[in-house]
Amino acid sequence: MWLRTLTNSRKVLFKLNRCSMSVPYRLFSQVLDKTYTDEQKEKILQVMNDADDDILSRYDITKSKRKKVFQWKDTYGHLKTISDIELIDGFSDKTAKKLFDSILTGPTEQQPVPKVSSKIKGQILQPNLSESVRQKCRTVLTVYVSVNSVCWALIDKENYEVVEWNYHSIDYPDGKRLQITDIMQIAWNVTHSLPSADIYVMKAEATTLRAGGSDPNNPKVLAVNLQKSQMISMIVALINARSNQINNPNEDGETSVSEKSFRQKVYFLRPSLPYRLYGTLVGNERVSTDQTVEILLQNMSENSTENFLPKPTISEELKSDFRSRNELERDMLGHCLLLALTFMDLCMYKNQDSIQKLIKRGE
Repeated sequence: MWLRTLTNSRKVLFKLNRCSMSVPYRLFSQVLDKTYTDEQKEKILQVMNDADDDILSRYDITKSKRKKVFQWKDTYGHLKTISDIELIDGFSDKTAKKLFDSILTGPTEQQPVPKVSSKIKGQILQPNLSESVRQKCRTVLTVYVSVNSVCWALIDKENYEVVEWNYHSIDYPDGKRLQITDIMQIAWNVTHSLPSADIYVMKAEATTLRAGGSDPNNPKVLAVNLQKSQMISMIVALINARSNQINNPNEDGETSVSEKSFRQKVYFLRPSLPYRLYGTLVGNERVSTDQTVEILLQNMSENSTENFLPKPTISEELKSDFRSRNELERDMLGHCLLLALTFMDLCMYKNQDSIQKLIKRGE
């Protein structure tokens, strides 16, 4: 009984409210009817009924009034005539006319969204890669050096294909520290095993030999880091020497080597980029690349493009060779592959998806 009484009371109040504003509503209706033509009214109604909040915001209407328009339409449906705007709380003849006039004039230009930085902070490659070198490049060889191995991955730029992916073990004599001549021999053997390429890429190494952790001056670690640094320097020197010489026949028909201006062939990529891009860095600790690389290999089956950018491919033979290796070898090969793909995405193809991902992750 009391519920029926309450419902009837609400109906009465609603009718009274409609009646109480019927006189000014009729006057308001007459003003609007005389102001606009039928064609203009139709255009106004179309915008008022069909526009979403983003489109409506481009006309002369405040945010609070837009909210009330949508609340009213949710309750009563579309506006039947332009005079119905008087029924929406907050609108006067002045504000309604300003809105309608702006609809007839046309929407204002949408405010541009603030641009997100399209560049990764700091220098990601040393030395800088010129545009002419990037355009002329056909092959890229990434070389990943660890204490016990050297891995490399050869990429065909045109097809974005991994055409060679190899692991070279470094054997140390038991209980014997390598002499400089021993390191040179290793570097020589490694360099002559590497395929030729237009550009060579390595990860930038630390500028100090000190170790991380609680014992940065550990003599054994310093000695290992020194040998590794010497070997990398020799490999870089041999690669550049091989790439910066030309053979000219002399008058006797013998081949002689002549010098030319030095061109840097080896580029060093910021080491954190592959880890950040592929999620193989937890805090400051690297984690195994095995699972990440396996997922990549499963998606590198067929040549295709995503967002007009090439997708990397690799042969089944190279996949099988990778999977047949032990855990340590797979991890080193994985780091080498991620280094290669990161360089190709950022420096060769300039993939904005990869760049934005790194920016969001603090690079």
